Amino acid sequence: MRPVTKGYCRLESLLDGSLDLEAIAWANDAIDVMEENRIKAERLRK
Repeated sequence: MRPVTKGYCRLESLLDGSLDLEAIAWANDAIDVMEENRIKAERLRK
């Protein structure tokens, strides 16, 4: 659900099969990387 809640895709795309598990995994990985980078940048600012 993270790709949906972050605005990367629509819930309908998950439900109707427009997106496969690989695409969802890719989006989750991208969200993880962006979050890690945000945390690192915050630490550097302090």
